[in-house]
Amino acid sequence: MGSKNNPGKFDCYANAEPDEPMFVLLGRDPTAAIIVEMWAALREKMGTEPAKIAEARECAKNLAEWAKKLGKTDEINKALALL
Repeated sequence: MGSKNNPGKFDCYANAEPDEPMFVLLGRDPTAAIIVEMWAALREKMGTEPAKIAEARECAKNLAEWAKKLGKTDEINKALALL
């Protein structure tokens, strides 16, 4: 699981090509954990290496915990209800 101060094994910043587009989700976003978990599920079905999937799922867990710590549980539940 990576963070700004401690990039993970699959750090997108380090792996990005010059000028390659990217989209960053922050822990304060109540939808971030849901989106990362959906990404992991899709990539798992595509055959992505298990270690990368595991790191993404750990990231999703940490994103959810961060958002909840900021009091965003209601927003998380609202987003889940929209799926």
